[in-house]
Amino acid sequence: MSLNRSFPRFLGFALVLAALLTALTSVGVWAQGNDACGPAPAVKAALDRLPQQTPAQTAWEFYQERLAAYQALLRQYPDDVFVQKALIEITRWWDREKKTAEYKARHEQNPDDARLAYLYGLTLVGRQTPEAIKLFNAALEKDRAFVLPHQELVDIYNSRAFPDKTQSLQHLQAHLAACPNSFEDYWSLTRFEDKDLLLSYAVKLRALIETRTDVDAVDAYPTLWALEFKVHPSSEQDALRRQVGQDLVRLKQLPLEDKPEWYQALQRGYELVGDKKQADGVQEQWLTRFPLPCATVAYVRYKPAFPGADSPPDKKHAFWRDFYERSGQWLKERPNCDLFAGYRCDAVDNLDDIPAAEVEAVVEQAFQTYVRNAGPRGIISGGYRRAVEILSKKHLEPERVVEWAQKGLAQWDIESKAPPYDLSSKEQQESNATTQAKDRLRLVGYEIDGYLQLKQAEKAQEPLERMDRWLQEFKSLGGKQNAARTDAGLYAVYWGLRARAAEFQGRKQDAMAFYQSALLARLTAQEKPETGRKDELADSAHQLWKDLGGTEEGWQVWYGRSANDLVSQSSVTWQDTDEPLPAFELTDLDGKTWNLTALKGKTVLLTFWATWCGACIAEFPRLEKLTELYKGRTDILFISFNSDANPGLIRPLLKEHKLTSVVIPAYNYVQALNVSGMPSTWIVDANGVVRLKTQGYATDKWEIGMKDAIEKVGHAGSAAAASGASP
Repeated sequence: MSLNRSFPRFLGFALVLAALLTALTSVGVWAQGNDACGPAPAVKAALDRLPQQTPAQTAWEFYQERLAAYQALLRQYPDDVFVQKALIEITRWWDREKKTAEYKARHEQNPDDARLAYLYGLTLVGRQTPEAIKLFNAALEKDRAFVLPHQELVDIYNSRAFPDKTQSLQHLQAHLAACPNSFEDYWSLTRFEDKDLLLSYAVKLRALIETRTDVDAVDAYPTLWALEFKVHPSSEQDALRRQVGQDLVRLKQLPLEDKPEWYQALQRGYELVGDKKQADGVQEQWLTRFPLPCATVAYVRYKPAFPGADSPPDKKHAFWRDFYERSGQWLKERPNCDLFAGYRCDAVDNLDDIPAAEVEAVVEQAFQTYVRNAGPRGIISGGYRRAVEILSKKHLEPERVVEWAQKGLAQWDIESKAPPYDLSSKEQQESNATTQAKDRLRLVGYEIDGYLQLKQAEKAQEPLERMDRWLQEFKSLGGKQNAARTDAGLYAVYWGLRARAAEFQGRKQDAMAFYQSALLARLTAQEKPETGRKDELADSAHQLWKDLGGTEEGWQVWYGRSANDLVSQSSVTWQDTDEPLPAFELTDLDGKTWNLTALKGKTVLLTFWATWCGACIAEFPRLEKLTELYKGRTDILFISFNSDANPGLIRPLLKEHKLTSVVIPAYNYVQALNVSGMPSTWIVDANGVVRLKTQGYATDKWEIGMKDAIEKVGHAGSAAAASGASP
């Protein structure tokens, strides 16, 4: 149930699309006296008038409309670097290779043109970033008055692949010195920790915007507030909230009801002062006046408490039935939203009482939504995989399962040839490669399943051989993400398919051996069937065991006892690690400074969360119970690292949701740690070494899993200390 991890994040980011669309037009803020700081007034006005996506449009339709508008603007302003930059940005997905070739040729024809070097570099960021860095630096050398490359280098040197805070800050300060009115630069300051420096810029920014009434100045207020809360201690936050309240009084009086930026600023301000009613009201006005392709008022108000795999069947059924109805209504209001179409599929996947024809209709609707949004490039392999997954599980339309699985594999071949996103860390690239390899294995597994459902076991042989080869390749990937449990889980699927094929061919002894391999692999992977759902693998193996003369007693001794023991365990899945926790020195909400020395000698449970993360907030009550359980234990410590860029958002949320563990604002530290999802939990031993990691929250046995992990790491440390060895 991957939705359990992804949905809360989408709730938190439901309105990010609006900000992205705004960014496509607000590509710079014009600064008097330096045309490299932003578009000229006439160009900026034209960019601001460009159409925004409506709920009636698919992503492809909007792209075509937007592309035509930019091309028309480029004909009007053929040499404007900001129009060309915007055009490059919107073509990254559909026409990236074409744009790269175009600007490469133009750059080679005019190698001394700083602007062409910059624009060619833009097309390479994320694919050939080292070459882009060279082009940006060359552009700065060719024309020092052309300062746009500084902005790109700020972002690159803040990435996980090219981290260099010194370089990033130097480029940021250079651009700010040349373009003090370029408000977008100020947000980049939140990535740094020099509070004196940030305070000086916060003062400058307030002086710039507090006397202005234009929409660009209004849009800069959330950045200003983030800087102010970041540089002032917690003891001064009440005064800062009073200042935000005064800003809100002024902003409300501005006649900008026709600008989405006005609503965004008001909403963030009300969140900071802790006025949830006003924040929700402004958000509703915003969504009503500026409807978004994948957001409705009902959707962003929905705060789900997802059941875990081990939740009682009636609880899970009630939740998913309600979610099915809700997602259907969201999709009715936004028929082109593939996110909502995917959510409806997730609901169907978790319900066993939806009629077959209705399941097929839901899958078809989702698939066609993916097709409409994708345009001529076709849907990604993940779209095919999700569609065939449901049909395969429900034993529906096996011909289509085979067809879509094969098309998904063909698309996978295309996608696998694309270079990796090179701004990601090495670990993230390894994780992406592992995920991609698993997707191919799943697709071929569904192809095999389709043939077996069609009772065409002979046609399943060739894809079975492919799956065997690909499993060997998968094992060779290595990396921390490719754990033994993952290998075992994939092999459980493979041996289960082998067993079914052998049964169809009448090779019962072979089938039983394959079933045994599948079940043992599943135990190794610690995978267990969901409560209330049919366990087809175990049921088929059990039936064949009996057909071959096996006894119930023998079955229980061989498999049943181990399976029952696994079912009784927590569903929290931990990744074993052996990494020292990186050094830090951060101040909690009460003003106390924390570092590695303060953790030494204690087993530490670290939770990573954000105010926008619905699953994180759902986790709070159980974290509170766990904290209470260890109350008085001086050898156990609970710390939560918050990853909001604006630490002022934390206290208003904690007034509504209790959390008594140590809360440390740690935006930049969490970014540097490469924490890939929220919520995440790490267990650190008494020597400051991270021993266990897990991500997500969706289980009724969460406290048991956490307690077992704490005790495991604590006992290992105690035993090691007693023996004089390292744990």
